[in-house]
This record gives sequence, C-alpha cells and structure tokens, in this order.
Amino acid sequence: MIKLKPLLIAAGYGGLSGMLTAAVLAAMEALSALLWQGEPAPWRSFLTIAAGGALIALLRVIGGGDEPDLAAQLQQARTPQALHRRQIALLAAMAIVAVAFGGAVGPEAGTLAVVAELSAWVALAIGRSQDERALIGEAGAAGALGAIYGSPPGGLLVAEGAPTAQAARDGDAGPRRALLLLAAVAGLGGFHWVRSALLHGGDVRVQLPAYGVADNAQDLLPAVLPALLGGLAGLAFVTLLPWLRRQLARCGGVVAQTLVGSLAFAALATAWPILRHSGHHQIDALLAWGQGAGWAALLLLAGLKVLALVLCLASGWRGGAIFPLIFAGAAAGGAALALQPQANPTLALVAGIAAATTVGIGKPAAALLIVALLIAPLAPAPLLVGALVGYGLARLGPAPSLH
Repeated sequence: MIKLKPLLIAAGYGGLSGMLTAAVLAAMEALSALLWQGEPAPWRSFLTIAAGGALIALLRVIGGGDEPDLAAQLQQARTPQALHRRQIALLAAMAIVAVAFGGAVGPEAGTLAVVAELSAWVALAIGRSQDERALIGEAGAAGALGAIYGSPPGGLLVAEGAPTAQAARDGDAGPRRALLLLAAVAGLGGFHWVRSALLHGGDVRVQLPAYGVADNAQDLLPAVLPALLGGLAGLAFVTLLPWLRRQLARCGGVVAQTLVGSLAFAALATAWPILRHSGHHQIDALLAWGQGAGWAALLLLAGLKVLALVLCLASGWRGGAIFPLIFAGAAAGGAALALQPQANPTLALVAGIAAATTVGIGKPAAALLIVALLIAPLAPAPLLVGALVGYGLARLGPAPSLH
C-alpha cells in the first residue's frame, strides 16, 4: 500500500522539479539566443563554439575531469544526501555551456544537475529515512525527464533503475514505479505551467509536417527502408562514441581531449551550420535542405549530425543524445524518399526517428514512449516498424548504455 507522505513527495516534488526544469531550459535558451543572435558569420560561429569548448575544458580541470555521464547522474540521484554539491554545480555549468554555445547535445544533463542540487537540500530538510531521501532524488529525476521529454512514461523508464533485490522480495517495485510515474506526470504539468503561464514559451514537442498519415497496414512496408536508414544512424552513434573517446584519450589529458574535440566540432558546425544545437526543432530546415540538395543528400546530413553528436559527447560537452538522434533519424528516414518518392514524408521521418532513438539511447521501450508522445502527428504504424527495426539493429552494436 502506498502511504500518504510518499504520494505527497512524488506529486509535490515531481511538480517542483518540472517547474525548475522549465526555468533552467529558459535560461539555456536565453543565453543561446544572446550568443547566436542574428546570422553569425563563419568566423563568429567557429570562435563561439571554440570559446564554449575552452570554458568546458576549464570547468573539467576545476572538477578533476571525472564528470558523471547521464547514467551515472541518474544512479547518483538515488542518494541525494551523498551528492558532492561542488561537482554537481560544475556539471550544471558545463551542461548549460554545452547547450548555449551550440553543442549538438540535448539539455538533459544540465537540468538533472540543477534538480539534483535541489534534491540534496530537500532530502536533508524533509527526508526522515533512507527510503524517503531516495524517493526525493528519484522523483526529482523522473519529474525533470518527464518534463523535458514531454513523456511521463518515457521519462520514468529513463530515470528508474533496476529494483533492488529487497524491493523485489517485499513487492515494493510496483508501488515505487507508480510513485515515480506520478512524479513524472506532475513534472510535465509543472513544466507546462511555467512555460505557458510565466515564461510564455512553447512546449518541446517535435512538430513534423502534416502530410495526412492514413496510418494503416499499407504504411508498414514503406516504413521499412526509412527505419533501416535511421537505425543505421543510431548504430553508427553507439559504435563511434566509444571509439572516438579512445582516440581522444591518446591526445593527452582532459584539456587536450576537450579542445581537440571542440575544435573539430567547431569546424564541422561552421561548414554546416545546421549541425549546431540539438536539432530537434530544425525539422523544417532539414526538409528544406533536402528539397534543395536532393533527398539522398539527407543521408550525408544524418551522418554529419551523428559525427557532431559523437564529437561533443566524447570531448566533454555534457548532454543527452535523444534530441540530436531525432534530427539524425529524421534526416536518414527522409533520405529514403530518394528511392521511394511516392512514400508519405511524415511516415519516413517517423520510422527513421523511432529506429535511430531505439538503437541510440540504450533503452528501447523508453525511446518508443518518448517518441510516441514527443512528436506530432502521431503515426503508430511507422513508429512500431521503426522501433522493431531499431531493436534488431541494436543487437549488432555494443552493449546497451544510456545516452
């Protein structure tokens, strides 16, 4: 049975985490708008990204160069009272710099770090037991991710870890998951309230062109090729990331690794400005690029986006992978229109996105639920084809790891 206090913690703190997530995202967007106002000249674009890399290198040196990745951040959220606040503050600063200075990463790391800082204070203030303190940390993470992904069940699956053996024996795994789902729903509600009522901003949904998807069995076969191309983009990401990290490690310490990777990304994003930022709100620009250069050229764009994402993550730009993979999957799926010109463009985009994210983020069920609720219009048939193809291709890559 779920008691009243855990319910209040999950709903109240989950909602508060969503509100804080909206505020952090707004701060990231404001700093990014300041840095990138107007259409920057190539030299300005290169110098801005290089400056971001230099700042991240400095912050990594101050922090000792051993920052947690997204999976480690979520693991640490279960013991908020043990968090090293200086490390969390540095990680938040690095993630905010990464997003604002044009990094091809999502905002998850920064929002989680800021929420974790608050969780540590709240856990000390109201947590009366280890279980309550753990719930506060987990509810904060679920609320933040449910908000940023626009998908409470997807955010829950990303945030939660495997239930402990004790929880499994006591039968607490189910009630705990229900509490975290409540936190994720409350987080999304708090996020939308702050964004709409206080900040007058839009939501984070990815709006695809409304080409009138019929969504029936006839959509299954044309979705296979876009799904294969999107899945290959995701497979390239999970394969290249550990390889590039090993190559950068040969360059020297964290400063050399960060600067080399950042300069390479700066050069890439200067040559192709569409590669800056996470890209999930640039689908219209992506399609315009494909119509001008030819649909087949979108396959090159997908590969370049994967390379930009890998360069950023490998060189210490903190963030999540799902939003850049949405862009890469859409580009790869759109490239299939070169061979299937009569196919529905939205069908191709959805299949490519679903496959790329299923392979790329390390949690297939979470990817399916995030994409299903994050993108519009919803097209279940190509979504399921993409998820199934992505799940199959993921078995060809390295062991799944959350990105």
